[in-house]
Amino acid sequence: MDAPQPSRHERRRRQTRKQLIEAAVQLVLEKGYAAVTIQDITDRADLGRGTFYIHFKDKEEAVWSAIEDGLRATEADAHRQFPGGMPPQPEYYAYRNIFRHAEQNKDLYKVMLGGQGSGVMTARVQNHLAAELTRDLSILPSDVFLEFHIPEGILAQVITGAVIQLVRWWLETPNKYSVEDMAGLLYTALHHKPPPKKPL
Repeated sequence: MDAPQPSRHERRRRQTRKQLIEAAVQLVLEKGYAAVTIQDITDRADLGRGTFYIHFKDKEEAVWSAIEDGLRATEADAHRQFPGGMPPQPEYYAYRNIFRHAEQNKDLYKVMLGGQGSGVMTARVQNHLAAELTRDLSILPSDVFLEFHIPEGILAQVITGAVIQLVRWWLETPNKYSVEDMAGLLYTALHHKPPPKKPL
């Protein structure tokens, strides 16, 4: 059964929210997070301040909404990738998915992790990813991340910290490495073994 179509009011509400989020992301990239004001965002989106407060309580919530939408898209892609079950060395594919999404959404990731963003935002990103990974570790087969013999919460912080730092470096530093290269290098660095020879 098909899901009901959103009403015209709901479509308009979503479009307005999208305009505000896109304006916030563009401005953070141009001016840096600290310099952007709510007035800047509403001017860029060509909307009133009252409209902004219908959707968001402050600038941080607007920018975080863009980041959260991106993180959810990454997680959804990961779950859709292998509907028949996990392949061997699933950690490699998790890393590849993050780098692939970063490549496709460079502006968003620069806001999430780069110098134009906010340390508060970067910390929120890592905490979000660590919480997701901690949850996944509790339900994954016991042979995944088998070589690590440390509590799940600490393991999640170690892995997400490495992922965030490497994605940031990859996006901000001129280099020749592909998505697959970066996923493979991270996999080797963390797991001390080569990535899959013929990735799926």
